[in-house]
Amino acid sequence: MRRLTFSGYLRADVARLSGESTAALLRLAQLSKKEPRLAEPLALWAVKSGRATQLSRLLSSDSHLVSELTLLDSLEQQGRLEAALDSGDSRLRPEYVKAWRSFVVRRDAPDRDASLKLLARERALELERRKGVTRYRMAKDLGLNPGNLHAFLAQGNASKLSLARAYQLVEYLDAA
Repeated sequence: MRRLTFSGYLRADVARLSGESTAALLRLAQLSKKEPRLAEPLALWAVKSGRATQLSRLLSSDSHLVSELTLLDSLEQQGRLEAALDSGDSRLRPEYVKAWRSFVVRRDAPDRDASLKLLARERALELERRKGVTRYRMAKDLGLNPGNLHAFLAQGNASKLSLARAYQLVEYLDAA
């Protein structure tokens, strides 16, 4: 699975916030006047996708946003935009940092979920030893694929069960 990029996240976020699935900068610039939450992700997306100059021209009536766009573009050209967002650079409004943090949460979710699943696996192995429930019985009762259950428990392959299923396994064993 490909890792989520900031640019890809922003593109999807801009589409979600605009309520339209368009990448047309003119339309998005018009919508940003009606949808105030759209302005910052749109500016970041324009910078990350190399469209900052175009967006500046379209938003020329809003000098404040154009100056922010210039700063963002300058940071991007220097290769420091993501570091500035990550550190909460005081030159950037909190809305830009919020967009970055939302991206980081989405980007890191698979790693976070995998670590939670492995913690659930440890608990399930402990309960399995204590309760004496067979893996066949677990798979049957929970409707799990026995091969996936084995790969999860024996090999620690976190991709074989969803987080919800891993927690369901622990609850099942806890109640057994």
